[in-house]
Amino acid sequence: MTLPGLQGGCCWWGALVLAALGVGFGWGATQGNAAQPGTRVFAADTGLILSYIKPGQNTAFEQTMKRVAEALSNSEEFDRRRQAVGWKVYKKMEPLESGVLLYISIIAPVVPNADYWVPQILNEAFPTEVQELYETYAGAFAHGETLLNLTPIDLGLTVSEP
Repeated sequence: MTLPGLQGGCCWWGALVLAALGVGFGWGATQGNAAQPGTRVFAADTGLILSYIKPGQNTAFEQTMKRVAEALSNSEEFDRRRQAVGWKVYKKMEPLESGVLLYISIIAPVVPNADYWVPQILNEAFPTEVQELYETYAGAFAHGETLLNLTPIDLGLTVSEP
């Protein structure tokens, strides 16, 4: 699933998503939040957020992320609009153990020093709605989130013209 304002992706993302799933299954689901509470600043050019959502809360989570996309894409701040362009959200088709749903946010390129903390983004754009939006968003989580900073590995591959 690709959310409006958080669109894009190409085939090499498939390998990245598979790697993230391996991390999420073996490590992330138990680690919870890898960043300090209240901040989501990435240290690499590409970031991943693994969001573990309660069964039946997919609509609440997706609606909140659509509001995030709206907030970022309509922001007066150029860097916030840049965040919208680079943020893609995917949903793993099959539920995890106990019906938990896995959403994967791929952020590439990361906007340097930008905070990807959803409540802050919502507060900036929708200050009169933020409490309700936050409660909906926070109530959707089963196991929190895991943040990953990713660095590409040069595999030395090239493609020759036929």
